[in-house]
Amino acid sequence: MDKITDMPMVQVEWDLECAMAEYGTGLLRLCLLYLGDRALAEDAVQDTFFRAWRVGGFRGESSEKTWLTRIAINVCKSYLLSPWHKRRADAEVRDALLADAPPEADDTLIRAVLSLAPKYRAVILLYYYEGYKAREIAELLHLRPNTVVSRLKRAREQLRPMLEEWYHDG
Repeated sequence: MDKITDMPMVQVEWDLECAMAEYGTGLLRLCLLYLGDRALAEDAVQDTFFRAWRVGGFRGESSEKTWLTRIAINVCKSYLLSPWHKRRADAEVRDALLADAPPEADDTLIRAVLSLAPKYRAVILLYYYEGYKAREIAELLHLRPNTVVSRLKRAREQLRPMLEEWYHDG
């Protein structure tokens, strides 16, 4: 029974292997952008699927992608709050993220996004990199839609001066 509605919860047929194949790459990209470290991101994705399996699978209360993304965000947040991660330097994190990029790749945009405060970085990553709408981001982050829109606006305002020369060079 669902504690909120006192209605029986419906369990949806959920295939872990199919979910991993369909959403694994996107979740890895999200975790990599969130955490800035490939090995840590891989661990976070593995932990995401483990937690999803441990709760008994997808119940159908949202889309499967939204559900897994929410779990991944929670995993990344817990990793970021760990004492080990707090001791790492921001420059080291950015360098680790950019190590996988081809040498000729322009890293200006990703460096600018990673320099944002976590609350702004999260909405930018979910909106631009993952393609979620503001309403969906609000559900994922447990915020009001207006808060998400405000954070997107403030993040864009912070990114604009950092990217002005980069944008006009291309």
